[in-house]
Formats: sequence, structure tokens, C-alpha cells
Amino acid sequence: MYKITSENQILISNNTIILVREDNPYYQKFIQDVAEQGIEIVEGPDIIELSYIELRQQEYPSLQEQEDIRYWDEINGTTVWKDTITAIKEKYPKTITGGIKIGPVPDWVMEEVNKWKEKNSL
Repeated sequence: MYKITSENQILISNNTIILVREDNPYYQKFIQDVAEQGIEIVEGPDIIELSYIELRQQEYPSLQEQEDIRYWDEINGTTVWKDTITAIKEKYPKTITGGIKIGPVPDWVMEEVNKWKEKNSL
């Protein structure tokens, strides 16, 4: 079993990292294995999905900016701060739990396998 860890690295079961380079014999073995055994032996990269907390934190104005907005809301009788915070909370509801999921195997893997098959008449 192989796992794609990035565009230029593949991890195999014994925690060995294979660099994606044409002159790397381990990379060539990976391509051959996929050609002979099928794409099912390859797992896509991990995709980290942020939770609602992390997504909101990235979008909230700084506390200093929020205090300034609240000050001007008080002076002008407006609700800019409340509207801003509410919009962010609605954009990222608590149902967004985040986590890690396995992404698809990148297209380049099959492209390289197809080249290998043409070259080796499979």
C-alpha cells in the first residue's frame, strides 16, 4: 500500500518516503506496482478540514478592531459589530466539526502509470 503525502513524496507501509523523481528507482517501482496491481494500492493525501472554531477565528476582526467598531456603533447608533459577528457565525455553523479525510489520488499518478504502460507495452 502506498500513500501520497505531497506532490513530491510517497509514503510506503514501513514509513519509507519515496521522492517523486524520474531517476529514483523506488519511484519507478511505485509506478510499476500501480501499473500491475491497480490504483487501489494507492491512498490519496490527507486533507485537513478546519472546525467552525478555527474558521471563525481566522475571520473575526482583531479584538482591538472589534472594540473600535463597538465604540462607533454606540456613537452612531449602528449595529455593525453585531452584524459582522452574526454573519461570521452563520457562515461557519457549529455543525462544521473539522477533522482529517483522505483525498483522491492525484491525476499525475495515473498519467505516469499510463506512460509506463506505453513504454513497457502493457
